[in-house]
Amino acid sequence: MLPLRFPLCLLAVLAMSGFSVSIAKPKDSNTSVSIKRQIEPRYPGWAYTHGISSGYAKIAFYVDEYGQASEFFPIEYSYPAFADELMVTIKKWDFLPAKQNGVPVKSVCHAYWEFLPDRAIETNALFDTSKRVDGNAGEGYRTLKYREDEELDSRIGMTSFPGVTIVRGSGLLQEGRKSIRARVNFFVDQRGGVVLPHVVDSSDPQTNARLEAALRKASFALPTYQGEPTIALLERTYDFPILWLQEEPAQEL
Repeated sequence: MLPLRFPLCLLAVLAMSGFSVSIAKPKDSNTSVSIKRQIEPRYPGWAYTHGISSGYAKIAFYVDEYGQASEFFPIEYSYPAFADELMVTIKKWDFLPAKQNGVPVKSVCHAYWEFLPDRAIETNALFDTSKRVDGNAGEGYRTLKYREDEELDSRIGMTSFPGVTIVRGSGLLQEGRKSIRARVNFFVDQRGGVVLPHVVDSSDPQTNARLEAALRKASFALPTYQGEPTIALLERTYDFPILWLQEEPAQEL
């Protein structure tokens, strides 16, 4: 018996404020990321052999101005095997980039998929994981789930930031500037590292790529939910300090 198929859900977060992620008409100049070609994920072999009768995964990733997807990060899943399978499959999809005012823009997307097997799950009395999984409703079913800022046990702060590197004489900014004000969203992983940083709005959009590169090297306090380490999705506004350099570092951007 073939399983029911579940649609993919994508959420695009654009680099500029004021963009709606609702479904846009074809003639609208503001559109969300869409899928040009999609391959359905397979039900993981691991789930068959371990008696798992269903599962799901949610993956966050970039889709750039050219429709190229990159930097896949599992943010929610029932078992890691489902996240692994979805990540492998997404890399084979083709995307159309989001547009703002008719111009393609870089986005952060969330892809969600619910898995059902296409053949019977065989179990035995000694190792019937499916009964344990299916019998647990709600939060007990999830192995991993990200949390938003207000859900965390406490507000986590940034513990280190390397500075936004600007070369003197580059023309990116007037020399002597101390900081760049920007609203950014990003994930903080279970070790306090920053993943998929994205500038939502900035006083100096020409520096967005450098700001995102600096954020990748930032550190935060460890996010927790009900006392346990978790992944956090944050949106914050900061005055990011500028680090002025005489020349470009060897491996900078």
